[in-house]
Amino acid sequence: MQTQLLDGTWSLSSVDPSAIVNNCSYFSNINRIDIDIPGDVHSTLLDRGFIKDPYYASDELSTLWVGQNDWKIERDFTYKKSEKKVILSLTRVDTFACIILNEKEIANTDNFFARWNIDVTDVINDGENHIEFIFTSAEKVAISRNAELKYPIPCSLYPNGSPNRNLVRKPQCNAGWDWGPCVMSMGIYDPVRLIGVNEVFVKSWNCIPKLIDHNWICKAEITANVFEESDVDFNIHLAGRDEHTIVHVKPGKEYYSFTFCIPEEDVELWYPAGQGGQHLYPMYISFADFSDKRMVAFRTLEIKNNITMGGKELTVCVNGKDIFMKGVNWIPMDALYSRITTSRYIKLLQSVTDANMNMVRIWGGGFYENEAFYDTCDRLGILIWHDLMFACSTYPSEEWFLKSVEKELKYQILRLKSHPSIALWCGNNEDLGALTWYEESIKNRDRYVMDYDRLNEGVCGRLVRELDPSRVFWPSSPCAGPGDFSDNWHNDGSGDMHFWTVWHEGASFDKYRSVKPRFCSEFGYQSFPSLSTVKSYCPEEQLNLTSPIMEHHQKNPRGNSIILENFSRYFRFPNSLEKMLYLSQAQQAWAMQIACEYWRTLRPYCMGTLIWQLNDNWPVASWSAIEYSGKWKLLMYHAKNFFAPITPIGYIEDGKLKVFITNDTDKAEDVKVSVKFSTYRGEKVRQHVFRVTVEPQSVLEVTSSELDDIDVTNTFAYLKASTQNIYRESVIFLTEPKKCALEDPQLKTQIRKVGKGFQIEVSCSRPAFWVSLDANSIKGQFSDNMFSIRPTAQKVVTFTPESDDITLEEFEKNLSIYDLYWAGY
Repeated sequence: MQTQLLDGTWSLSSVDPSAIVNNCSYFSNINRIDIDIPGDVHSTLLDRGFIKDPYYASDELSTLWVGQNDWKIERDFTYKKSEKKVILSLTRVDTFACIILNEKEIANTDNFFARWNIDVTDVINDGENHIEFIFTSAEKVAISRNAELKYPIPCSLYPNGSPNRNLVRKPQCNAGWDWGPCVMSMGIYDPVRLIGVNEVFVKSWNCIPKLIDHNWICKAEITANVFEESDVDFNIHLAGRDEHTIVHVKPGKEYYSFTFCIPEEDVELWYPAGQGGQHLYPMYISFADFSDKRMVAFRTLEIKNNITMGGKELTVCVNGKDIFMKGVNWIPMDALYSRITTSRYIKLLQSVTDANMNMVRIWGGGFYENEAFYDTCDRLGILIWHDLMFACSTYPSEEWFLKSVEKELKYQILRLKSHPSIALWCGNNEDLGALTWYEESIKNRDRYVMDYDRLNEGVCGRLVRELDPSRVFWPSSPCAGPGDFSDNWHNDGSGDMHFWTVWHEGASFDKYRSVKPRFCSEFGYQSFPSLSTVKSYCPEEQLNLTSPIMEHHQKNPRGNSIILENFSRYFRFPNSLEKMLYLSQAQQAWAMQIACEYWRTLRPYCMGTLIWQLNDNWPVASWSAIEYSGKWKLLMYHAKNFFAPITPIGYIEDGKLKVFITNDTDKAEDVKVSVKFSTYRGEKVRQHVFRVTVEPQSVLEVTSSELDDIDVTNTFAYLKASTQNIYRESVIFLTEPKKCALEDPQLKTQIRKVGKGFQIEVSCSRPAFWVSLDANSIKGQFSDNMFSIRPTAQKVVTFTPESDDITLEEFEKNLSIYDLYWAGY
C-alpha cells in the first residue's frame, strides 16, 4: 500500500480580493502567499504580518474579517501510480471546501469532524497534478442556512460572536464563548494523504478486550472498502499471542472480525491514575496490504446508574472497584490550530495527574481531539468523559443535518473506541436544559423537544449503542442517566449536575454545601491570570481591571464584577492590580476547595467532581486552573492538595468544626489526626489528637468540635493528618478572612540553586496564610504553592524551570512572594 503525504508548502489566496481590500490590500496586488499544511489561514496571515495578533489587546476585533471571507489553498504535486485504486483521505478540513483535482470537482466538505475518503483513481495523473481547496466562510454558510430555516433554531450568543454557529458542524467555540475569542478558522489541520490500494482500503480498526469466564475475549474488528474479490491474510500480535487466518473478501462488504482469547492471568490490568498501573500492550495487525499498530489495555469499566440512597447514582467502576472521580473539564487548547502540538497535550495532561486528578471531561463545544490526546490519557491513566460535539443550543433535525452528524460519528466513534481511557459517551453539553432558555423553544416546546430527540437519541444515541456497545451513552450533561429525559439542571439527587449558583447567581461560597450531588460534572469560579500573562496582552497604560483591554479579555459579561464583589464579601479589599490578580486566584482556589472537599465527604453518595475548567485557548480572565501559557494558577496547586488521596478536611457547620479524613487508596490507613487552634500571633489555644483507621476507598468523620469558647476573629484551626508515609495539612478560617486579625508574617526567603532548579526556603515571624510564589516570566513549576506556614515550621519549595540556563540572579530578580496579609491588610 502506497501512501503519499501532500504536506508542506501550499499557496494561499483570496477568492475575492476586492472583498478584503480594505482589510488587506496585499492580495489585490499579489495573487498568493505560502501556507504550511497542516495549518490554518489566521496563523499564516499573522506570521506574514497581514493581521494583528488576535490575542493581544482588542486586536481580535480587527481579525474578524478573515473568517467572514473565502480563501483558496492549492499546490502542484507529482504522483506515480502503482496500485489499482487511489484514495484522497482527509480529516479535520475546516469546514466548507470545494476540492478540485486537475480542474475537476471531486468533493465538497461540510463537516469539520468527519473523514473524507475520495476515490480519485480516474482523476489523478501519473505525473504532474494540481489540487485546490476553495473554502467558503462558515459564517456566511451559517447565515445562509438560517435564512432558509422553516422556523428559528436558537443558540447561545457570546461577545463578538459569529451568528448561527449551531447550523454548521464546526467547533462551536470558534464562534466565540464566554471564555474565548471569535476566530472562525479555516484550513486543513491533519496530513493530506493519497493512499494507493489494491484489494482493500481499511477505514478503521479496533479491539476492545472483554472479560468472560476468566478469559479476555479479543475481537479485532475492521471496516474496509473492498475493490476486488480475493483471499487475504489477517495477522494479529497481542500480549505474546500471534494469530493468523485467511479472510475471503469481496466488493460491497465493509465489516470483518476475528476473535481470539487471552487467559486472564497472562496480562496485567489497566487502572486510572492513583488506583494501579496503566499497563498497555502493543497490538500489531495486518490485513491484506494494510498494517498498523496501537496500544490495547485490559480493563473492565461500568457506569453504575442504579437507584441508591434515594436517586440514581453515577459511579465509575473500573475492574470491579468504585472510584471517586476527581478532575476537570477540557476545552480546546488554542483558538489557532497551528499552535496545537503534542508537547502541549502532554504537558497539560501531565498536570492533571500531577494534581491528583483522574478524569477529564472533553466538553461538547470543542472538537474530538488528536490521537496524541487520547494516547497520553491512556498512558497516564486519565479517564475521559467524552461529550459529543454539541453545546448550549438547539440544533436542526432536518435530514441534511442528521446525515452529516451520522457521517461524523461513524468516523469518530470507530476511530476512538479502542482507547481504554474513554469512560462514556455523552450526547451534548446542556442542550437538554437549553430547551428552556429561549423564547422560541419555551413557546413551542413540543417542536423543539422532537428536534432534540431526533438528533440526540435518533442519531447520537443510536450510533453509540450500535458502534460502541461497550460504553454507556449518557444522554446529556447534566441529566439523570440513560432513559431519563428530565432536565437535571441543578438537580442534585440523580445522575450528574452542573452547579453554577455561586458564580452566575452570586451566592456565597457556603452554597456549595447546600447541595449533595451524585456527580457534579461542571462548577467553577473565575480568576484573573498572573501579572506576567496580563502584561503579555495588555499595554502598560491599560493595566486596570476596568480598562477597555482588560474588559475585552473577560468574555463573561459580569465576570470582573463578580470577582470584585466577592473580594468585598470575604476579604479586605486589595489596593493594587498585582494584589487583585493574586487575590482573585487565591479566592478561586478557596472556592473550589470548599466545593470539592465537602462533596468528597459525601462519598459514596457523591462519586465525582469535575471542576470547570482546566485550560484556556487564549490569554484571558476565566475559570481555568492553568493559564494559556501553561503556567499553573493557584487553583491547580491547591487542587493537588485537596484532591490528594489522604486528605484532612474541615469546615464550619452549626457553630462546630467538623473534621474528616479521606482515603482513596486500596488499603486501610492508620492516621494520626491533629486539630490545633492557634491565634494569629501564633499562640496555641488548644489541641486535640485522634488516632483513627480509615477504610479503603472511604471517608471518615473524625470529630465535631464546639467553637463556643473560641474567639473566631483571632483564631484559626490547623489540621494535620499523618500516616507512616504521608503528611498532609490544612488551615481553616473560623470566620470570613476580612474579619480575622491577621498580623504581618514578616516573610523571609532563602534561595539556592540546586541542579538546574532552585530551592526556596520560606519562613515567617507570625502565621502566614496562602503564601504564593510567582516566577513571573520564567516558565516552570513549583513543587507546592498557596501554602500556610507557622513560625515554628518553615517551608521548603523547589522550582523546576523549563529552561536549563536560568541563573540564580535571574531567578531571584523574577521571584515574587505574596500572602493574604500583604493582599489587603
